Amino acid sequence: MQEVAFREWLAARSWGLAVRYCRAVAWLLPPAALAANAPYLRTSGWADDPGFLWLLAWQVTAELVCIATVLADRWLPRLRGREWPLYVFCAVFLAMTTWIGLADGALRGDLSLYAAGSTFVAAVICTPRPVRRPMYALSFAALGVAAGFGASGDAAATVAALVNPFCVVVLCMELDRLTLSRARTLYAQTKRAEAERERADSVLYDLLPVHVAEQLKQGERAPAVKYANMGVLFADIAGFTRYASRLPPDALVMMLNQVFSRFDALAREHGVEKIKTLGDGYMAVAHDGVRGLCALALAMHEAMAAYNRANGTDLSLRIGIHAGPAVAGVIGTQRPLYDAWGDTVNVASRLESAAPPGATLVSAAVHAQAAGRFVFDAVPCVPLRDCGSVKGWLLQAGAAAAAPARQAAPA
Repeated sequence: MQEVAFREWLAARSWGLAVRYCRAVAWLLPPAALAANAPYLRTSGWADDPGFLWLLAWQVTAELVCIATVLADRWLPRLRGREWPLYVFCAVFLAMTTWIGLADGALRGDLSLYAAGSTFVAAVICTPRPVRRPMYALSFAALGVAAGFGASGDAAATVAALVNPFCVVVLCMELDRLTLSRARTLYAQTKRAEAERERADSVLYDLLPVHVAEQLKQGERAPAVKYANMGVLFADIAGFTRYASRLPPDALVMMLNQVFSRFDALAREHGVEKIKTLGDGYMAVAHDGVRGLCALALAMHEAMAAYNRANGTDLSLRIGIHAGPAVAGVIGTQRPLYDAWGDTVNVASRLESAAPPGATLVSAAVHAQAAGRFVFDAVPCVPLRDCGSVKGWLLQAGAAAAAPARQAAPA
């Protein structure tokens, strides 16, 4: 599986480099060819140079091949990442390189374009399968045949004509091996970097809301945002101090980690944003109302009961929920933490302190927004510190869960 992924990555990368090279050549080749051919065209010297017409034909063909490659990439995007278009490109490009080697090498003795084209394929256009070495061998064979005919059977002249092409081919084969090795190393480093970035993003997204994390990743500050109706939930383990005094520190940390990890999963399940833990306290907010928080509160009570059954404990939660205007955001630059501020947060904290163990106490604002979906029992007088006495409601169950009990009561 990893080899398949590497081949797809390498094909896509090499095809992108090939298209980029062809785009550059398509723009540069016409003025370069015009500058090189101008002396022949002005003096009609091309008639005495048999290699000029071959060179001109090669220039036109090279321009057409480069334009065709660029258009194929634009009009047929499914070619990107496929191997066979890359193999076709390599075959065509090396064929054209051999052609210019025959035209300029055999007729003019100039192998500069042949060497440049061959080394470009070896060093840049890396293929997943080792198809380039046979192409280099065929290219050298074609040059050898042309050199043999040009030397009219003179073995010394043939060998002399093949020294430079042989050196180019050997260099290209070594470059082919080195390029493939470097591509594997680059792929492994890229995958490691991607894995590290994903792990860092995962940690960042666990610490901060997604929109805040994205702003910080882009180097921007995440300004605090005011919400007109933010729901705030505070939860606390009743009798935790007495329970904690009987446990060693490591067992206490293990217990809190187990309970709060379950609460984190429930918060994600109900679309609620966890803010922080404060000792044995838990804080969460909902930016768009309180229905998710009410469902979360019921689920947290059930999770606490399940923990008691599994561990033989007798712990319970006090939960308070309030809704109203609040501000949430990140303050500071070192160890940034997402938090919420405002009177709504203070009232929710005081409701949690006033809630009976094992119960969820909510405010009038929460009752008004969630009465159609949840069942509440009124508490006429709830004393809150610095707030006087207010009317509250105890959250009992979801409306769907309470409906069967309500229907069975008259019978």
